[in-house]
Amino acid sequence: MRRRLILISCLLIAVAAISMFLLRVSVDKVTVQRMITFQEAEPNSQVVWKDRETIRAFEYAFRFGKKQPGMADVAFPPYAVTLGNRQYFLWVSDDYEVGTFMKQGDTGTLYKLQKSSSAKLQSILAQAYSVSGNASAAESEAERSMDLSILEDMELQDLPYESPSPTGGAYAPAYLDSVSYADDERPIIELINLRIGFMHDSNWDELMKLYTESAREARQGAGSFNGFTVTSIRIEGGISIKEQKSLFEATVHTMQSRDGGDPSSTFYVFHRGKEQGAVWRIADVD
Repeated sequence: MRRRLILISCLLIAVAAISMFLLRVSVDKVTVQRMITFQEAEPNSQVVWKDRETIRAFEYAFRFGKKQPGMADVAFPPYAVTLGNRQYFLWVSDDYEVGTFMKQGDTGTLYKLQKSSSAKLQSILAQAYSVSGNASAAESEAERSMDLSILEDMELQDLPYESPSPTGGAYAPAYLDSVSYADDERPIIELINLRIGFMHDSNWDELMKLYTESAREARQGAGSFNGFTVTSIRIEGGISIKEQKSLFEATVHTMQSRDGGDPSSTFYVFHRGKEQGAVWRIADVD
């Protein structure tokens, strides 16, 4: 009997030790950046958390992810995550019930997150990058009074929406044909076209004028900025415009190529206040 109690006690101690090992939090911070390609991060998009709850959410998500069979071939990741000396590429979005990730250095193997981890990380990232649609309607007076006169000057309706062949190694940008869209959708298309033009020209100052105030503040102090050229673009599924409590939100899913590469998914979020004279601004591009 005594021997049996000793064995049970040893087993309980072993189980407790294993549980403590599996549930440990081994780092003191987690860092996330939004990605433009597998190699390039979006300027000034880095967010750092040092609270234990957030660190635990990311560490558990990666620790208990399930390895998927076969070799993975995926579009560029929306996020890169650093935990201590470990780096991951992360795919998580409201569009997908379950997120996935890769370990940097092993980009042929895909891991699936648990459903609860996907929801937790999406909530954390949405709050950090202000893409949840719950932004305050009280954006600054300067934001509300800004107009899009630059759109009229550029005559975007006449821009090509097919990219010509590159000449001398330089790519020409492709644009959407705004004429084919309804009046309430056209300002959104023109914002996308303006962003394409400013990214091609590496014009950071003008690019930032297209964003909401909160999005601009999150991207200030980016330092050097290297743009890219959108060489093909098409909209998938049309434009969705919904009324939120304090603002209007539009979402656009596109497939676009950068610098002549393969098409990949890009998701735009736009906000417009309800006050008189409010205009659309870019809230997020993922």
